[in-house]
Amino acid sequence: MEIEDKIQWHPAFCSALELELRENKNDLIYEREHNLSKLPMKIDFLVIRKKPKVMIKNEIGDFFLGHNIFEYKSPGDDLNADTLYKALAYACLYKSETGSIDESLNTDITVSLVREQKPINLLRQLDEKYTVTQKADGIYRISGMLFPIQILVSKELNKEAHVWITSLTRTISRERVQKLLDNCSGLRDDEDRRNADSVVNVASEANIELFKKMIQEGDQMCEELKELLAPEIVEFKIRLAEQNAQLADNAAKLADKDAKLADNATKLADNAAKLADNAAKLADNAAEIAKLKKILAEAGIEA
Repeated sequence: MEIEDKIQWHPAFCSALELELRENKNDLIYEREHNLSKLPMKIDFLVIRKKPKVMIKNEIGDFFLGHNIFEYKSPGDDLNADTLYKALAYACLYKSETGSIDESLNTDITVSLVREQKPINLLRQLDEKYTVTQKADGIYRISGMLFPIQILVSKELNKEAHVWITSLTRTISRERVQKLLDNCSGLRDDEDRRNADSVVNVASEANIELFKKMIQEGDQMCEELKELLAPEIVEFKIRLAEQNAQLADNAAKLADKDAKLADNATKLADNAAKLADNAAKLADNAAEIAKLKKILAEAGIEA
Protein backbone atom coordinates (compact mmCIF):
# COMPACT_ATOMS: atom_id res chain seq x y z
CA MET A 1 0.00 0.00 0.00
CA GLU A 2 2.88 2.37 0.68
CA ILE A 3 3.93 2.09 -2.96
CA GLU A 4 0.39 2.42 -4.29
CA ASP A 5 -0.22 5.55 -2.20
CA LYS A 6 2.59 7.30 -4.09
CA ILE A 7 0.95 6.81 -7.47
CA GLN A 8 0.28 10.20 -9.06
CA TRP A 9 -3.30 9.58 -10.16
CA HIS A 10 -4.41 13.22 -10.49
CA PRO A 11 -1.74 14.40 -12.99
CA ALA A 12 -2.32 11.24 -15.04
CA PHE A 13 -6.06 11.94 -15.07
CA CYS A 14 -5.43 15.49 -16.28
CA SER A 15 -3.25 14.06 -19.06
CA ALA A 16 -5.89 11.46 -19.93
CA LEU A 17 -8.62 14.12 -20.14
CA GLU A 18 -6.49 16.31 -22.40
CA LEU A 19 -6.08 13.32 -24.70
CA GLU A 20 -9.81 12.60 -24.57
CA LEU A 21 -10.59 16.17 -25.65
CA ARG A 22 -7.66 16.71 -28.01
CA GLU A 23 -9.95 17.26 -31.02
CA ASN A 24 -10.80 20.59 -29.37
CA LYS A 25 -7.26 21.29 -28.19
CA ASN A 26 -7.24 24.85 -29.51
CA ASP A 27 -10.58 25.65 -27.88
CA LEU A 28 -9.68 24.67 -24.31
CA ILE A 29 -7.33 26.02 -21.64
CA TYR A 30 -6.30 23.65 -18.83
CA GLU A 31 -5.48 24.77 -15.31
CA ARG A 32 -4.36 21.66 -13.43
CA GLU A 33 -4.19 23.32 -10.02
CA HIS A 34 -6.00 26.44 -8.88
CA ASN A 35 -5.28 28.86 -6.05
CA LEU A 36 -8.58 29.85 -4.46
CA SER A 37 -8.65 33.41 -3.10
CA LYS A 38 -5.57 35.29 -1.97
CA LEU A 39 -4.98 32.77 0.77
CA PRO A 40 -2.44 29.96 0.17
CA MET A 41 -5.27 27.56 -0.71
CA LYS A 42 -3.97 25.37 -3.52
CA ILE A 43 -6.71 22.93 -4.51
CA ASP A 44 -6.08 19.68 -6.34
CA PHE A 45 -8.80 20.03 -8.98
CA LEU A 46 -8.74 20.65 -12.70
CA VAL A 47 -10.27 23.70 -14.36
CA ILE A 48 -10.91 23.66 -18.11
CA ARG A 49 -11.82 26.97 -19.71
CA LYS A 50 -13.66 26.80 -23.05
CA LYS A 51 -13.87 29.40 -25.75
CA PRO A 52 -17.36 30.85 -26.27
CA LYS A 53 -19.73 29.24 -28.79
CA VAL A 54 -17.47 26.21 -29.25
CA MET A 55 -19.11 22.76 -29.07
CA ILE A 56 -16.98 19.94 -27.66
CA LYS A 57 -17.12 16.78 -29.77
CA ASN A 58 -16.29 14.30 -27.01
CA GLU A 59 -19.37 13.15 -25.04
CA ILE A 60 -17.59 13.87 -21.75
CA GLY A 61 -17.35 17.56 -22.60
CA ASP A 62 -20.39 18.22 -24.77
CA PHE A 63 -22.12 19.96 -21.84
CA PHE A 64 -19.15 22.24 -21.09
CA LEU A 65 -19.77 25.92 -20.43
CA GLY A 66 -17.12 28.63 -20.07
CA HIS A 67 -15.52 27.23 -16.90
CA ASN A 68 -15.52 23.53 -16.08
CA ILE A 69 -14.32 22.10 -12.76
CA PHE A 70 -13.25 18.46 -12.40
CA GLU A 71 -12.87 16.63 -9.10
CA TYR A 72 -11.10 13.29 -9.66
CA LYS A 73 -11.13 10.48 -7.10
CA SER A 74 -8.39 7.88 -7.48
CA PRO A 75 -9.31 4.16 -7.37
CA GLY A 76 -10.44 3.19 -3.88
CA ASP A 77 -11.36 6.74 -2.79
CA ASP A 78 -14.94 7.54 -1.79
CA LEU A 79 -17.31 9.66 -3.83
CA ASN A 80 -20.20 10.70 -1.60
CA ALA A 81 -22.33 13.69 -0.68
CA ASP A 82 -19.42 15.30 1.18
CA THR A 83 -17.30 15.11 -1.99
CA LEU A 84 -20.12 16.68 -3.99
CA TYR A 85 -20.59 19.57 -1.55
CA LYS A 86 -16.84 20.17 -1.46
CA ALA A 87 -16.75 20.40 -5.26
CA LEU A 88 -19.72 22.78 -5.21
CA ALA A 89 -17.94 24.89 -2.60
CA TYR A 90 -14.88 25.06 -4.85
CA ALA A 91 -17.11 26.12 -7.72
CA CYS A 92 -18.71 28.87 -5.61
CA LEU A 93 -15.31 30.19 -4.52
CA TYR A 94 -14.10 30.02 -8.12
CA LYS A 95 -17.19 31.94 -9.26
CA SER A 96 -16.68 34.62 -6.61
CA GLU A 97 -13.15 35.28 -7.94
CA THR A 98 -13.77 35.09 -11.67
CA GLY A 99 -17.17 36.75 -11.98
CA SER A 100 -18.48 40.27 -11.83
CA ILE A 101 -20.89 41.46 -9.15
CA ASP A 102 -23.28 42.45 -11.95
CA GLU A 103 -23.42 38.94 -13.40
CA SER A 104 -26.60 36.90 -13.09
CA LEU A 105 -26.75 33.61 -11.21
CA ASN A 106 -26.36 31.84 -14.55
CA THR A 107 -22.69 31.34 -13.77
CA ASP A 108 -21.26 29.64 -16.88
CA ILE A 109 -19.73 26.91 -14.67
CA THR A 110 -20.07 23.12 -14.73
CA VAL A 111 -18.87 20.57 -12.18
CA SER A 112 -17.69 17.04 -13.03
CA LEU A 113 -16.97 14.30 -10.48
CA VAL A 114 -14.94 11.32 -11.67
CA ARG A 115 -14.55 7.92 -10.03
CA GLU A 116 -13.84 4.37 -11.22
CA GLN A 117 -16.66 2.69 -9.28
CA LYS A 118 -20.28 3.82 -9.54
CA PRO A 119 -21.33 5.91 -6.47
CA ILE A 120 -24.67 4.14 -6.05
CA ASN A 121 -25.67 5.80 -2.77
CA LEU A 122 -24.87 9.31 -4.00
CA LEU A 123 -26.80 8.84 -7.24
CA ARG A 124 -29.78 7.48 -5.30
CA GLN A 125 -29.73 10.47 -2.93
CA LEU A 126 -29.53 12.91 -5.86
CA ASP A 127 -32.34 11.14 -7.71
CA GLU A 128 -34.66 11.75 -4.74
CA LYS A 129 -34.42 15.56 -5.09
CA TYR A 130 -33.08 16.32 -8.55
CA THR A 131 -33.22 14.99 -12.09
CA VAL A 132 -30.55 12.37 -12.82
CA THR A 133 -30.16 11.37 -16.47
CA GLN A 134 -27.78 8.77 -17.88
CA LYS A 135 -26.44 10.51 -20.95
CA ALA A 136 -24.28 7.57 -22.06
CA ASP A 137 -22.45 4.59 -20.57
CA GLY A 138 -20.82 5.85 -17.37
CA ILE A 139 -22.02 9.46 -17.81
CA TYR A 140 -24.70 10.70 -15.39
CA ARG A 141 -25.98 14.27 -15.62
CA ILE A 142 -27.72 16.04 -12.70
CA SER A 143 -29.91 19.06 -13.31
CA GLY A 144 -31.70 21.33 -10.86
CA MET A 145 -28.70 22.17 -8.66
CA LEU A 146 -26.75 25.43 -8.54
CA PHE A 147 -24.44 24.28 -11.36
CA PRO A 148 -24.84 21.70 -14.12
CA ILE A 149 -23.20 18.54 -12.75
CA GLN A 150 -22.05 15.27 -14.23
CA ILE A 151 -20.70 12.12 -12.59
CA LEU A 152 -18.32 10.06 -14.70
CA VAL A 153 -17.95 6.38 -13.78
CA SER A 154 -14.78 5.37 -15.62
CA LYS A 155 -15.42 1.64 -15.17
CA GLU A 156 -18.67 1.99 -17.16
CA LEU A 157 -17.33 4.29 -19.89
CA ASN A 158 -17.03 2.90 -23.41
CA LYS A 159 -13.49 1.52 -23.38
CA GLU A 160 -13.01 1.95 -27.11
CA ALA A 161 -14.06 5.61 -27.08
CA HIS A 162 -12.35 6.50 -23.79
CA VAL A 163 -9.18 4.42 -23.71
CA TRP A 164 -7.19 7.04 -21.78
CA ILE A 165 -9.41 7.51 -18.73
CA THR A 166 -10.39 3.83 -18.55
CA SER A 167 -6.69 2.87 -18.42
CA LEU A 168 -6.34 4.55 -15.01
CA THR A 169 -7.18 1.45 -13.00
CA ARG A 170 -5.48 -1.23 -10.92
CA THR A 171 -7.20 -3.98 -12.91
CA ILE A 172 -6.16 -3.33 -16.50
CA SER A 173 -6.01 -6.38 -18.79
CA ARG A 174 -3.32 -7.32 -21.27
CA GLU A 175 -5.73 -6.59 -24.11
CA ARG A 176 -6.42 -3.13 -22.70
CA VAL A 177 -2.67 -2.45 -22.46
CA GLN A 178 -2.30 -3.35 -26.13
CA LYS A 179 -5.16 -0.99 -26.99
CA LEU A 180 -3.50 1.75 -24.93
CA LEU A 181 -0.18 1.23 -26.74
CA ASP A 182 -1.93 1.24 -30.13
CA ASN A 183 -3.43 4.64 -29.29
CA CYS A 184 -0.06 5.91 -28.09
CA SER A 185 1.63 4.89 -31.33
CA GLY A 186 -0.90 6.93 -33.30
CA LEU A 187 0.01 10.20 -31.57
CA ARG A 188 2.21 12.66 -33.43
CA ASP A 189 1.97 15.81 -31.33
CA ASP A 190 4.75 16.09 -28.70
CA GLU A 191 2.39 17.35 -26.00
CA ASP A 192 -0.01 14.47 -26.69
CA ARG A 193 2.84 11.98 -26.39
CA ARG A 194 3.94 13.51 -23.07
CA ASN A 195 0.38 13.13 -21.79
CA ALA A 196 0.33 9.53 -23.03
CA ASP A 197 3.60 8.85 -21.20
CA SER A 198 1.95 10.05 -17.98
CA VAL A 199 -1.02 7.72 -18.44
CA VAL A 200 1.16 4.70 -19.30
CA ASN A 201 3.48 5.30 -16.36
CA VAL A 202 0.62 5.41 -13.86
CA ALA A 203 -1.05 2.38 -15.45
CA SER A 204 2.24 0.47 -15.16
CA GLU A 205 2.76 1.48 -11.51
CA ALA A 206 -0.78 0.42 -10.62
CA ASN A 207 -0.43 -2.92 -12.47
CA ILE A 208 3.22 -3.71 -11.80
CA GLU A 209 3.03 -7.51 -12.06
CA LEU A 210 1.33 -7.47 -15.48
CA PHE A 211 3.76 -4.90 -16.89
CA LYS A 212 6.75 -6.74 -15.44
CA LYS A 213 5.65 -9.92 -17.18
CA MET A 214 5.11 -8.09 -20.46
CA ILE A 215 8.49 -6.36 -20.28
CA GLN A 216 10.33 -9.58 -19.50
CA GLU A 217 8.67 -11.48 -22.34
CA GLY A 218 10.54 -9.34 -24.85
CA ASP A 219 7.90 -9.30 -27.59
CA GLN A 220 6.81 -6.38 -29.78
CA MET A 221 4.60 -5.04 -26.99
CA CYS A 222 7.66 -4.95 -24.75
CA GLU A 223 9.51 -2.77 -27.27
CA GLU A 224 6.54 -0.40 -27.47
CA LEU A 225 6.53 -0.14 -23.68
CA LYS A 226 10.24 0.62 -23.56
CA GLU A 227 9.75 3.46 -26.03
CA LEU A 228 7.19 5.03 -23.69
CA LEU A 229 8.82 4.28 -20.36
CA ALA A 230 12.22 5.68 -19.52
CA PRO A 231 14.83 2.85 -19.20
CA GLU A 232 15.45 3.64 -15.55
CA ILE A 233 11.71 3.41 -14.87
CA VAL A 234 11.53 0.04 -16.59
CA GLU A 235 14.48 -1.21 -14.56
CA PHE A 236 13.00 0.18 -11.35
CA LYS A 237 9.65 -1.48 -11.99
CA ILE A 238 11.30 -4.85 -12.66
CA ARG A 239 13.51 -4.62 -9.57
CA LEU A 240 10.57 -3.51 -7.47
CA ALA A 241 8.49 -6.48 -8.60
CA GLU A 242 11.40 -8.85 -7.98
CA GLN A 243 11.88 -7.44 -4.49
CA ASN A 244 8.19 -7.89 -3.76
CA ALA A 245 8.43 -11.51 -4.96
CA GLN A 246 11.51 -12.06 -2.77
CA LEU A 247 9.73 -10.58 0.23
CA ALA A 248 6.78 -12.87 -0.37
CA ASP A 249 9.13 -15.87 -0.64
CA ASN A 250 10.90 -14.88 2.60
CA ALA A 251 7.54 -14.51 4.32
CA ALA A 252 6.56 -17.99 3.14
CA LYS A 253 9.86 -19.44 4.43
CA LEU A 254 9.38 -17.71 7.80
CA ALA A 255 5.87 -19.06 8.01
CA ASP A 256 7.22 -22.56 7.27
CA LYS A 257 9.85 -22.17 9.99
CA ASP A 258 7.21 -20.97 12.42
CA ALA A 259 5.13 -24.02 11.59
CA LYS A 260 8.11 -26.31 12.19
CA LEU A 261 8.91 -24.58 15.49
CA ALA A 262 5.30 -24.95 16.53
CA ASP A 263 5.45 -28.65 15.61
CA ASN A 264 8.67 -29.09 17.60
CA ALA A 265 7.11 -27.29 20.55
CA THR A 266 4.17 -29.68 20.37
CA LYS A 267 6.51 -32.67 20.30
CA LEU A 268 8.52 -31.31 23.26
CA ALA A 269 5.32 -30.75 25.21
CA ASP A 270 4.26 -34.33 24.40
CA ASN A 271 7.63 -35.70 25.55
CA ALA A 272 7.42 -33.66 28.74
CA ALA A 273 3.98 -35.11 29.39
CA LYS A 274 5.33 -38.64 28.87
CA LEU A 275 8.25 -37.99 31.23
CA ALA A 276 5.86 -36.64 33.84
CA ASP A 277 3.74 -39.77 33.45
CA ASN A 278 6.80 -42.03 33.83
CA ALA A 279 7.88 -40.10 36.91
CA ALA A 280 4.42 -40.56 38.40
CA LYS A 281 4.58 -44.30 37.69
CA LEU A 282 8.04 -44.55 39.30
CA ALA A 283 6.75 -42.72 42.32
CA ASP A 284 3.84 -45.18 42.56
CA ASN A 285 6.26 -48.11 42.26
CA ALA A 286 8.52 -46.70 44.98
CA ALA A 287 5.53 -46.27 47.26
CA GLU A 288 4.44 -49.86 46.59
CA ILE A 289 7.94 -51.18 47.33
CA ALA A 290 8.09 -49.20 50.55
CA LYS A 291 4.73 -50.64 51.58
CA LEU A 292 5.89 -54.23 50.90
CA LYS A 293 9.11 -53.65 52.87
CA LYS A 294 7.07 -52.46 55.85
CA ILE A 295 4.84 -55.55 55.73
CA LEU A 296 7.87 -57.85 55.55
CA ALA A 297 9.56 -56.03 58.43
CA GLU A 298 6.48 -56.41 60.59
CA ALA A 299 6.55 -60.15 59.81
CA GLY A 300 10.20 -60.35 60.92
CA ILE A 301 11.46 -60.88 57.44
CA GLU A 302 14.43 -58.81 56.40
CA ALA A 303 14.08 -57.52 52.82
